[in-house]
Amino acid sequence: MNNNNFYSVSRLEEKMAVIEFPDGSFNEVPLSILPSDIKEGNILIPNEDGEFVHDFSLEEERKRKLLSLQDDIFG
Repeated sequence: MNNNNFYSVSRLEEKMAVIEFPDGSFNEVPLSILPSDIKEGNILIPNEDGEFVHDFSLEEERKRKLLSLQDDIFG
């Protein structure tokens, strides 16, 4: 999988989620088409049916990289 082709949940609003798209743009997406357990910061990828699914492994990989970078900067 191309790790640059993911969608990040920026924030949740009443019935919408603001999603960062792979090109860096932000768009509102209805919560009804997202996984029911979605939270801010989750990483989503489209499956073969075009539905968004939670990518736990990519999310953990990104968290590890961010924590490593934070440790490098702040010690």
